[in-house]
Amino acid sequence: MLRLLVQPGWHVANEPAQSLPLTVPAALLVVLATEGGWRTREQLAAVFWPEATPEDARHHLRINLHRARSMLAAWGAPEGLEAERHRVRLTAPCDLVPLDDTTTAPQHPGPWLQGWHLGGYEGFQEWRMAAQRRLLDRWQHAAVQAPSAASSAAFGPARAAAPAAATSALPGRDAELAALQRAAHPAVVVLGEPGAGKSTLLAAAFPGSPVLRGLRGLDRLPYRPVLDALRQHTAQLERALADPFSRLRPYRLDLARLMPELAPDEALPPLDALTARTRLTEALVRAFEQLAPLLIVDDLQWCDGATLEWLALLAHDGRLRWRAAARSTELTGAPQELVSDLELAGRLQTVRLGPLPRQALSAVCLWQGSESDWPDEALDRLHVLGGGNPFLIGELVRLHREALLEPGGDAGVQAGVQVEVAQLVQRRLQSLPQAAAEAVRMAAIFQQDAPAVGLVDAAPDAARQACEAAAQAGLLRPLGSGYVCAHDLIRDAVLAALAEPGVQALHRRAALWLAAQEHPAPDALVIAHHWEQAGEAQTCLAWLHRGALQLKARGRFDEARERWHRVAQASLDAAQGLRARLELAACDLFDDLARGEAALRGVQAQLHAVADLSARRLLEGQLCTALVDNRVFAGDIASARQHAARLRELLPDLGPAAQVEAHEVLIELAMREPDIPAAWASLGEVRRLAPRRPSLLSWEGQIHWFGGEVQPAHDALSRLLALHPEYCSGMTIENDLAVMLHALGRVDEALTMIRRALVSWAGVPHAEALSLLVLGVILISAGRHEESDEALQRSLALARAQNSPGFETEGLVRLARLRLAQGRPEDARQLLREAAAFVAESPEPLRVSHWIWAETLCAERLGEALSPASRSRLQAMTGLSQHPLVHLRWARVRWAWAHAAQDAVAATAAAEDMARLAERGPLPESQAEAWRLLALTAAGAGAATSFEARAQALALKCGFALPRVPAAFNAA
Repeated sequence: MLRLLVQPGWHVANEPAQSLPLTVPAALLVVLATEGGWRTREQLAAVFWPEATPEDARHHLRINLHRARSMLAAWGAPEGLEAERHRVRLTAPCDLVPLDDTTTAPQHPGPWLQGWHLGGYEGFQEWRMAAQRRLLDRWQHAAVQAPSAASSAAFGPARAAAPAAATSALPGRDAELAALQRAAHPAVVVLGEPGAGKSTLLAAAFPGSPVLRGLRGLDRLPYRPVLDALRQHTAQLERALADPFSRLRPYRLDLARLMPELAPDEALPPLDALTARTRLTEALVRAFEQLAPLLIVDDLQWCDGATLEWLALLAHDGRLRWRAAARSTELTGAPQELVSDLELAGRLQTVRLGPLPRQALSAVCLWQGSESDWPDEALDRLHVLGGGNPFLIGELVRLHREALLEPGGDAGVQAGVQVEVAQLVQRRLQSLPQAAAEAVRMAAIFQQDAPAVGLVDAAPDAARQACEAAAQAGLLRPLGSGYVCAHDLIRDAVLAALAEPGVQALHRRAALWLAAQEHPAPDALVIAHHWEQAGEAQTCLAWLHRGALQLKARGRFDEARERWHRVAQASLDAAQGLRARLELAACDLFDDLARGEAALRGVQAQLHAVADLSARRLLEGQLCTALVDNRVFAGDIASARQHAARLRELLPDLGPAAQVEAHEVLIELAMREPDIPAAWASLGEVRRLAPRRPSLLSWEGQIHWFGGEVQPAHDALSRLLALHPEYCSGMTIENDLAVMLHALGRVDEALTMIRRALVSWAGVPHAEALSLLVLGVILISAGRHEESDEALQRSLALARAQNSPGFETEGLVRLARLRLAQGRPEDARQLLREAAAFVAESPEPLRVSHWIWAETLCAERLGEALSPASRSRLQAMTGLSQHPLVHLRWARVRWAWAHAAQDAVAATAAAEDMARLAERGPLPESQAEAWRLLALTAAGAGAATSFEARAQALALKCGFALPRVPAAFNAA
């Protein structure tokens, strides 16, 4: 049999398996097996050789079909491939239900071709991705349309097996079960009282579906139910993430923000709030799509805000359906709003689960395991006492069967769910061994599943035996790799019976046990919750700070701020309070640079409240890092230098992570001073301290660029993009690469790349402003002036909204450059005057040279005198920077002065210097400009025409718009 699931290859019983080779003949078998039925030769050839001529494609196909038939013959299936003149089909048996089979329940496509990849055939890779999507769509459709009948086959190996009880009919619930399975809405919520059987109904309707469990008391912990559900399927997620063609793989690092174990010891690229949240949301959708076509949400009323937001998105998107259970009496606040809003939008249906009817009780008793028939009189009493509540009826049958079967034997048996359950649970707890009772109490405290050794303070075997005893008594049930209370009502009853000191002691024990775990890393907010319940407020705040860092990494900035505000206001530890304030300032660092600096200065004023010298120096180092970063982006290089000097003094007192962050902001400053050797030195320290840090190649590319090495800068960034395309949402790779492509004269590629950057950074003010600046100047080069104007105006508005004089100046100068290209030098002069004050104080050669270059061209066009001060300043800048753009601008300014003086020899020398510099770059746009200048100063018409032709040819090749020189122009 040809196997395409799990381990692709040829498998024969009692014989060693033959692996499927990574060849075109094997890939042909894959296509035929997956599609099913007859395929025309043209269809097959188009998959592998779409660019070939029909004759060549048929030739390649004929050869590879022959090899495929030989492969099957070697495997003992010589008749496995049937070929006719115009069509081919596979007749050998295969474990995959083909796409053309509409009668057999399809399998989950998760393991399809896992670990098998054929390189070099883009058409086949496109077919593979499309086929996997079709397989998944078909599986999801079949599973949702007929979940009960198709559960075992449709859900395949990626689904957990459902318990036996879940596949049985539910007594008295046939109508609700059928209605639930027929529901077409993206979301359905089953409402009922505690113990009404909501969860049991959902499990029966959709066996094996992943379950998100809302937990009382943990409803303020973002994504808690989602995380717990995903960790039940870690192995399947790891397999999907390892497959380079999986739809989940591009979101590997985003999913690792929630599950760090998926990318151990791997640094995650920094993300802004909007991007992090958006990408994590999509990652979660794709992760669950790998597992099932439908989710179950238990106890929706206790789900956190982040999970509710995600469920709302699913309901509106419709890609992944969900069915939830909620206590009707406790559905309030945000969960109630979710249900109401989705109902109004027509995206959600509610199903109300009432009491069990009297006529169902006989079957219920049998379903609960009662060995004898119950007389009508006893069933009547049971119905009255249980109030039609399935859970309470089950408990009554379990503990009071003998009394209820006797006439008048119900004396002392109380009605009412909460009262009766509390009494029944306490009786069962008292009958258990001490260790088993301890396990139940700890499970009630943990709420989420915990292993036996976490519930019982004993050796692993003894702890497991205690939990099994509690499970046999119906008080615990296995979940994942641990145990939970068998029902929420049991948990509530256990907690209600505990005195406050006992509750606090158990919460303290839970916090200590969770904090000691390493794999997976503990959720700091859960630990903070347990410390809070233990009455340890200050210890809680320390964990709350760590939890806020986790929230920020997941894009939940608002929730992170709320935790840090709480820490800053309530902490009695000065260092801890200032750390929280520092993080609060960092949240606003780039949205409003002036406000961010003011917040950092506020922290600086409180540093001496920290008594411990080492803690104070660490905090000061982190503060200086933030201040350098803030001032560099504001363009205030002088202030950034002052903070950097202090930061260098503090470096030895910082830990490795803080040192890495410090060196990265020092690189930003060094590139702009410019001090390229210092930038390389800091990068060396980052590489030493964090050799796997995602930003290393990005910094390498940027330092090359600021050092004037355009091609090496491009190569480093291209390598980074090829290795880690997922980093584009955390670093400005596409933006930086667009700058290099533009400089290298690849205008169309630069435009494509910068538009990608705008998509990656939409809604992030500082990065979006930067991308618009780059887009604007590329469009100027391309001669697309209206589009450039729009991009630069948007960038200027964003820069002003951020209080960023550096970005504002860049926007003004680039707009002036555009006005010059449009033939509007008066408008350009006004824009340059607006930028003059900032440029006057700037030490950055690239920024200053750009302004002086534009000022010179503006004066030239207006016939005004050139500025000697600007000329002297730019000449001095050339001694500070080796960047070719600085020297090219200096050559252009020299040409303007020579031309104004009618010194043809000096003008020609300046243009020749410009041409040499541009060729060495290579910087084609500057080279074309240099040839155009040489045409203007050429002694004869032939030389002028030759230079002009070369300039125009190069501009045409690269996509630049270069104005032609008037034929009658004479430089002399």
